[in-house]
Amino acid sequence: MKKGKHPPLQLKITDLAFGARGIARQNEFVWFVHGAIPGQTVLAKPVRIKKAFGEAKVLAVIEKSPYEVPPPCPYFGICGGCKLQHLEYGMQIHFKTQQVKDALTRIGGLPSPEVKPCIPAKTIYGYRNKMEFTFSDQPWTLDAKEKKEPFAIGLHIPEHFDKIINIEKCLLQSDSANQVLKTLHALFRETGLPAYNIKSHKGIWRFLILRYGFRTNELLVHWITTREEKEKIQSASKVIAQKLHELHPEILSISHSYSDRLAQVAEGEEEEILYGNGHFKERIGHCVFDISSLSFFQTNTEQAEMLFKTIGEIGDFRGNERVYDLYCGAGAIGIFIAHQVKEVIGIEIVQSAIADAERNKNQNHTENIQFLLGDITTVLSTPNFQTTYGPPDAVVFDPPRGGPHPKTIHQLIQWRAPKLIYVSCNPPILARDAKTLSENGYTLRIAQPIDLFPHTGHIETVALFTIQ
Repeated sequence: MKKGKHPPLQLKITDLAFGARGIARQNEFVWFVHGAIPGQTVLAKPVRIKKAFGEAKVLAVIEKSPYEVPPPCPYFGICGGCKLQHLEYGMQIHFKTQQVKDALTRIGGLPSPEVKPCIPAKTIYGYRNKMEFTFSDQPWTLDAKEKKEPFAIGLHIPEHFDKIINIEKCLLQSDSANQVLKTLHALFRETGLPAYNIKSHKGIWRFLILRYGFRTNELLVHWITTREEKEKIQSASKVIAQKLHELHPEILSISHSYSDRLAQVAEGEEEEILYGNGHFKERIGHCVFDISSLSFFQTNTEQAEMLFKTIGEIGDFRGNERVYDLYCGAGAIGIFIAHQVKEVIGIEIVQSAIADAERNKNQNHTENIQFLLGDITTVLSTPNFQTTYGPPDAVVFDPPRGGPHPKTIHQLIQWRAPKLIYVSCNPPILARDAKTLSENGYTLRIAQPIDLFPHTGHIETVALFTIQ
């Protein structure tokens, strides 16, 4: 297809790509259409043209899909979170299963991968135990126009790094968390201190993190600011914490940290505990976990339990295995499966997560697990590492969205561990690594998708590889 300006196109959407983009085909040319779902006929505006495919945005729906449902959220279509609220949940599950299979086939080069049907979530709204919100002094309204009111706590608008839609209630988090969010909207405004401006890098309030224990009803609140007026910030933060605790006694911990980094990442330094001990508790199965403000923990408690059980089932542990748990975070997976194996060695680069992991180890009386702090690639390549800790019978790894470092994959190949259990939230990256593993003696035995993120374009997969 020729480049240049193109008039709107009428497209019939026949499939759904990873990332919640509708797929339409014109002869050999493929269109990825943002905002479209299978079964629709849409009028779409081309926004990017490549040799074999293009990207487009929906301008209007000409014919509705038989799978289309009314989205309940007033921010749908503006906020970038729940891109599939208008697609019947059963069909979300169908297409997510197919996305994992397609990625393993096309990218991984596996002709007939064993992909089980995606395990659906029982709870499809109010399921998130963690939400990150961004402050802004230039919020957008529901009609996508900038508003003069210079204060918002909300979520990003897709493809606009500097635009935030003010969120009064998010349907993905609990009612308790939404009540706290409403209170905080008022308390932060009352301080008179300005929200951060991402262009000028001026302002005070940057990020708000709410974490909720669904099995404990405990809440953790954490906010991140600049250091622009440190004394005023500290004073205002103490006042907010006091009022917040009085209004919401269910909050177990309130804390505050600083970040002057230009990147819009909700990670702070110099954490100050304003109330409580800096943690909240959550239960998954037979385990209880302490989780701090910035530690990684699966964001869907109910489906995390299904995920951990699936790891144990796929691993088919017999009680005599030494298991390495890479990217272990607060130690949840390793602790959950510890009673099924001989010993677990967890490795994690985030110091606060390792501190959480040690606490979780002790409170769950898990004596057969130890945790190591450090970068995965550095720790695994340490001389005599296997001599010190012993060769693994199985390796469980749950890397960030970008996947493990290639050096880590090659290190695992050198170890020739009999079982690799790869937990991935990114099917194309999983497929890329599956190709490398298959070229080096490993076979993909099973891939089990699990929906931890209903109404979004994300999908979690547990994949078992064994050595030939």
